[in-house]
Amino acid sequence: MAQSAIRYAKQTRYIQDAQLGRVIHCIFKVVDGIRSVELIEYEWLLNAINEWWSDFEDMPPGLKDIELDKWLTDVSRKDYFYSILIKARENCDESLKEDVSKFIEVLHN
Repeated sequence: MAQSAIRYAKQTRYIQDAQLGRVIHCIFKVVDGIRSVELIEYEWLLNAINEWWSDFEDMPPGLKDIELDKWLTDVSRKDYFYSILIKARENCDESLKEDVSKFIEVLHN
């Protein structure tokens, strides 16, 4: 099975493409459940998810990479995204917890 990369600050983790789509959806479900007032401040995250999903659908297997450096441009964005990932890991199917954790790991290594 093809794998794509999750990259941040010269750290990389790999995830199977089939799981990547499920993880992006899981992250979106958390973001979608947040109050709309808060999302105005964090519109960048919706834009990031939209770009990741477009790449997931349009890019060939193994090239559906997630480049977090583009989006996590300061500590507050990184911290906010980390909090979203924790919620996503708590709320996702058991079979996705390890793959959501790959996003968390790449932020903290």
